[in-house]
Amino acid sequence: MTQVQKRNGRKQKFDENKLKHSVEAAANEAGVPEDRCRALVKAVTKEISDSVRKEKEVQSTYLRERILSALDKNEPIVARSWRDYDRESKGLA
Repeated sequence: MTQVQKRNGRKQKFDENKLKHSVEAAANEAGVPEDRCRALVKAVTKEISDSVRKEKEVQSTYLRERILSALDKNEPIVARSWRDYDRESKGLA
């Protein structure tokens, strides 16, 4: 089972449902139609889950960059929405 090390040092189990919810929330915020949203959630979740499943532990920053890269490739407007949320709520660039 893959562990995610958070910025504060805590570790938690990689949660595919949390990933799905986050991608869906960003897609909804970006105004992506429901059918494209479902396809995007499925594609990004599969790509990220497949890549981290092989790892014992990943850094949350690495995971974030992988997610944003997948979003940039599949639906750039959603990646922008995700980055905007991170900037506003977490102070991340």
